[in-house]
Amino acid sequence: MNTYIIFGILALIGIFVLISWNSKRNSNTHGIAENKTEFRNREIRQEKRELKLIITYDYGEKTEIITEKATAEIIKSTMKSINWNEFHIVQLEDKNADGYKALDVGGSLGDDGLASGLVTDDDHILLVKPLETVDQMTEILLDFLKGENVWRNKYEYK
Repeated sequence: MNTYIIFGILALIGIFVLISWNSKRNSNTHGIAENKTEFRNREIRQEKRELKLIITYDYGEKTEIITEKATAEIIKSTMKSINWNEFHIVQLEDKNADGYKALDVGGSLGDDGLASGLVTDDDHILLVKPLETVDQMTEILLDFLKGENVWRNKYEYK
């Protein structure tokens, strides 16, 4: 009789452990599914993000819209095509933002130097660390294209 009671108690403990393990596994799987869904939603928002690429030259006298939907390839080729010995500003304008928001890089390799700024309806902030190369400016534009949270976590603007 004692043997049956011991086996019964062990069987009940085993059932509770199995149920607990299975419910924990299901909750972890649910969390993974939620994370994948959140990641996919963020990708979809990123895909829908439209940035206008604009070049300003002759110290603001002339402006040219390169594209309404900037891509990494267009940004790279545009930056390479510019004569950076002369003053230029290249701007990515976020058309999906609430209000006005645009990231710009510009200047010249000569006397003017290079800089980057973010312009919004309420503010104009500048990159804290000075820029030295066209590649650095290109990288900033590409990071902004990837998403503002990528760009904001990589660069300090004040």
